[in-house]
Amino acid sequence: MPVSLKVPFMTYSIELLSQSNAHRWEEFNCRCREGTPFHSIRWKNILEDVLKLRLRYYLILDGGKVVGICPFVKRSMKLFRGLSSIPRSEYSNILLDDTFNADHISEILSLFANKYSFLSFNTYDSALPDRIGYVNVPNEDGCNILLDLDQTPPETIWEEILSKDERYKVSRFEKGGFTVQEVGKGQDMEKFYQYYRENLSHIKGYILPFTFFERLLDSFSPDEVRVAIVTNNGVFAGGNLTLLDPARKTAYFQYLALNRDLPNKYSPSYYLSWEGINWAWENGYEKISFGREKLDNPRVRSKAKFGAEPVPIHSRVVLLSKTASLLYQLRQTVSGSREAGAPSTGRVS
Repeated sequence: MPVSLKVPFMTYSIELLSQSNAHRWEEFNCRCREGTPFHSIRWKNILEDVLKLRLRYYLILDGGKVVGICPFVKRSMKLFRGLSSIPRSEYSNILLDDTFNADHISEILSLFANKYSFLSFNTYDSALPDRIGYVNVPNEDGCNILLDLDQTPPETIWEEILSKDERYKVSRFEKGGFTVQEVGKGQDMEKFYQYYRENLSHIKGYILPFTFFERLLDSFSPDEVRVAIVTNNGVFAGGNLTLLDPARKTAYFQYLALNRDLPNKYSPSYYLSWEGINWAWENGYEKISFGREKLDNPRVRSKAKFGAEPVPIHSRVVLLSKTASLLYQLRQTVSGSREAGAPSTGRVS
């Protein structure tokens, strides 16, 4: 049964995603301006079945109308139960209808307080965190790196943004006889995964299992997934898996496979980005997502070389129970006392 909170002129409620309301979730995700494939039930099923995540997806209703959807994963911290943003997804933000009044966010959060002690969420609305009435603390903020092809088409990128050295890194592949091939399931996909795994090992990233990619190709149509690899006479240089949203004309550059044993004169990541940008432009896509990063990550600068810009993500951990709030404030008080009593490390004159 949905939990309700009555306020003047409206009744908010939340409903756990189920078979009976799944169509309403999908309908909202499709019509919402910030909706993405990562908010789809297909993506949820992959995360649950392959990665065994304990997901809890909630719909927010105002009367009988769906005004928001919230993808969460269950978290436990000692005696406290809570909800956090889902991992392994570039986009896991709460989606709210454009008509939603940010002043009512605390009323929405109170609906979760009956069951959970804390809640962590992401939003692109910079004003939303300031309206939270509960004790809350900033979480690990990041950004999504986006390229607007309408404002910055490939011709502008090539002539005005890329440096001479960067253009050379791109053209080197064409002069070297490398070609691009789109692949699906089979040996080529296994080769893609081999170099994806080696690349993630090199940068000490989280390596998804091969079954994840198998499910991804099974769950999304060929019009929604593109896997492009760069080869030359059997030599694998790199590959890029792109998740596509034709309705919103957005391409998500998701998973990169790199052969790091190539001679240093080759930079496959540059060529893959450039090839993907041109493919998206030629196929009518207007926006490209280069993925989520921390602002201080050097990869933000490398993606900015193609004209992409960071879109800030605002993250908060909201303490819903009095016990959790009091413990947090006590911890802050003790920490502040220790710092006040510590000897100065600066110059005293």
